[in-house]
Amino acid sequence: MEITPLLKLIVRVLTFVFLLVYLIVIAITQNINRILTYRYMLFTIVIGFVHTLLQIAFTLFHLASGQNIGGRFWIHFEFYGDKVASHLLATGTAASFGISPVVNSEDQTFLNKGYLVASILLIAFLFSAISSIFSSLSLHNRS
Repeated sequence: MEITPLLKLIVRVLTFVFLLVYLIVIAITQNINRILTYRYMLFTIVIGFVHTLLQIAFTLFHLASGQNIGGRFWIHFEFYGDKVASHLLATGTAASFGISPVVNSEDQTFLNKGYLVASILLIAFLFSAISSIFSSLSLHNRS
């Protein structure tokens, strides 16, 4: 089963949108740096964000020209990059859901924002996992 570049682009753009929403929400949340877990979550988002932007650029090139950049190297880069990015987003999501009930805070809105951000990150992870499956299929089809 061949996955079209347009379908890959749609999934990557959805991942990008949810990561961007996460960054906006985290930017307006004050005192987020006081909890190490949320800083780790931010690190995973930045890595996922950069990877997704790179993948979108290469997918747009593939759509425009009909050729992959780098041949077999690109297929392996896409495969391993998607795996690493989706696993990082998964660990960031799990860490944020795990720490939110443990934090002893009088500020309930802070915890609610933590849950909101974790939920947005979970959705971004799901789209990243779908992209990872697509890259697995592409690697399998070209081997």
